[in-house]
Amino acid sequence: MSQFPLELQGQQQEGERETKHNRTTYIQEGKSFFLITDTGLTYENLYTNNVWLWLRHEHSTIMKGTVGSYNGSLFLIDIHGNLLMRERSSNKLAWINCTAMRKGRQVIGGPPWDRLPGRTLKVTAEDSLFFVSRNGRLVQFMVALRKFKWKDCQNPPNTRIACIVDQETFRENIVFVVGKNGRLYQYNKVTELWHEHYQSPHLVLSRSPGTAMRPSSTSLTGSLYMTSEDGGLVEYHWNALDGWNWVEHGTPDKSVTLVSPPGPCFEGNQLFLIGSDGEVYLRYLEQSTWKWKNYGFPSVENMSAKDQMLMEAKYVKDEICINEDIVASIVKNTQDIHNFNRKCNAKVASIRPIPFSENSVIFELRDGRLAELKQIDGTQWEWSRIIRTPTSLCAESYWTALAS
Repeated sequence: MSQFPLELQGQQQEGERETKHNRTTYIQEGKSFFLITDTGLTYENLYTNNVWLWLRHEHSTIMKGTVGSYNGSLFLIDIHGNLLMRERSSNKLAWINCTAMRKGRQVIGGPPWDRLPGRTLKVTAEDSLFFVSRNGRLVQFMVALRKFKWKDCQNPPNTRIACIVDQETFRENIVFVVGKNGRLYQYNKVTELWHEHYQSPHLVLSRSPGTAMRPSSTSLTGSLYMTSEDGGLVEYHWNALDGWNWVEHGTPDKSVTLVSPPGPCFEGNQLFLIGSDGEVYLRYLEQSTWKWKNYGFPSVENMSAKDQMLMEAKYVKDEICINEDIVASIVKNTQDIHNFNRKCNAKVASIRPIPFSENSVIFELRDGRLAELKQIDGTQWEWSRIIRTPTSLCAESYWTALAS
């Protein structure tokens, strides 16, 4: 099993609202990813011997979601707020309770690190992961060289922290956070100082993670994308000429609000969002003009017959022969299944998707299944397959085993 890239992440909401965590994170590009189910079980979907196999990673407590990774270790939060590390030791996988370490903290969320597959993470002696503690403070967990150490970075002077918007993707050594007052702050891990960014009084940010977008890793120009409290897309843009500027992108339609954190982003100009109607929207830049595109949700109507057949056959073998009569039969059978199975709901859940490869995204559906959206060309994407999960009521069959 290879390195576990980081993917975060839901955060504690204001008041008594339930914390929403992302429950999926990929391990190996296009071949393996983790899923935390509604019931708190931990599964890994692994492609091996031409078959997609579900592996269960057992633990004595219920998991809430994944919040980070570093150098081959995956970090998760359980229902008690404990930070747990899943790592390989010799030929076995082990669980380590990081909260039980000296000065350890219970946490509610971590940063949305969108390290796209194909990019190598640089390991240094200063490497750390940042989390939000249960009492709304920023905490640093130093992981370099396995010299694990907790540090309290406190919080901005006027508010507790609701979520981490970005950790060092947009700016090195800078952690951007949203306070429970809906305003944007940053923490400098070198100077250990807090800074509040200017924000119009009418603009109140949602208490959920954001996405950093830059044209290239060497460019300082770029933006942080967040959602507002009323469900609109908000951009905080920086360039050398004008400095920082807020841009309000609004919503895809008057009847649709955005219900999940923005992201992931692709090619420095494409951003995925989920609408209140359960459909996927792409915000993209074309010839200096921002546009919306609706990709709906995976269904027979917006997946070709060949894709439907490949989707089913992918779990059995690599290569198949397409026959028009068989295709027609599969389409009819699939339609029949959708008609009578009321437990199936292919609309997209309000949980932040993950980048599964350099040209694909995985979304969670409302019925507990997963669906993959693949890039065909430029801003052209299409639904390629639906992934059945062990606990979804809308499931026909899958392979499962216990990870040791």
